[in-house]
Amino acid sequence: MSDNMYTLLISSSISLQEHLAAALGSFIEVQPSLWDLPSNTRFRQGDLVWVDGENQDPDLIKRLCKGDFGSVRVIVLSSTPNDAAAVDWLGHGAAAYLHAFSAPETLRQTMAVVESGGLWVGVGLMQQLCARFGQMAKPQHDLMAQLTEREREVVQYLKMGNSNKLIAKEMDISERTVKAHLTAIFAKFDVSDRIQLLLKLAA
Repeated sequence: MSDNMYTLLISSSISLQEHLAAALGSFIEVQPSLWDLPSNTRFRQGDLVWVDGENQDPDLIKRLCKGDFGSVRVIVLSSTPNDAAAVDWLGHGAAAYLHAFSAPETLRQTMAVVESGGLWVGVGLMQQLCARFGQMAKPQHDLMAQLTEREREVVQYLKMGNSNKLIAKEMDISERTVKAHLTAIFAKFDVSDRIQLLLKLAA
């Protein structure tokens, strides 16, 4: 890849190529297919690859997510996103999963979150996934001993899939205080977001 590559879209859809270029800028490079990547392709740390999950080989996408082509952050796009597919792709190592034709602002937010090391699946789906992963979390995980009583309370609400706003209401604190607790919790668990936290508690 060229030294100035910032982000790459892998899709044969002209409409999707145009949509992402309009939302994210002309810096995007395009490859129509993962098959077109040379076998010796090695992405650099921090590179972003947006993949059209509708028309690419799923096994090659999984290899991309697992790092077979280098340390890259993968954003999987779908015209018909669903919870099961989100769980599947995150499990394979994707950093984000969302509607291919999401609003430009959503695409820009996704890119910012992924660049900072977080995961993106959208607010509504994020809450559903948190509730699902929360059920898998071990009640007495060793890492919970690192947290204060209030932080443990926040984690219990996260396991239910509650939003920051609802957590604030339930705990009778401000959303800013909830965010402060989350920042402290993420630092103690060495994670970037609530899904990574809950996955760690389930391990």
